[in-house]
Amino acid sequence: MAVMKSKLLMFLATIPLAAQAQSQFEAELCEAATNNRTIEMVYDKDASKGCEPRLIDVHQVAIGNNGSLYMHGWQFRGCTKGRDFEAKRIFKFEKIKSVKLIGSTFGEKSQAAKDAGWDGCIGSNCFIKENICE
Repeated sequence: MAVMKSKLLMFLATIPLAAQAQSQFEAELCEAATNNRTIEMVYDKDASKGCEPRLIDVHQVAIGNNGSLYMHGWQFRGCTKGRDFEAKRIFKFEKIKSVKLIGSTFGEKSQAAKDAGWDGCIGSNCFIKENICE
């Protein structure tokens, strides 16, 4: 019983750390989203794959139905499934390793995608509960 209580307390103690880690980049990403800024971002295992940092026009930051934070934007440089290509992308905050604000002009395709908006769905999977900023 004491061991189970100890494990439960250890688990509960890690919850605030996980929440803080997820929101670590929220201010910078919201700055980028509300002011049409570009970021340079290292994501997940990019460094171990030898990838250059990703360049992304940030369109919005949102909370998922699962309580996790997500960023939606237009990636125009960086590894994605072994290749470099431009596309709308969704990124999980928990996989973001670093963020640096770098630019302030969206490309034509990126601006068109931002203007069209995003409903929080990929096909029939709608997983965004609430927008934080865009």
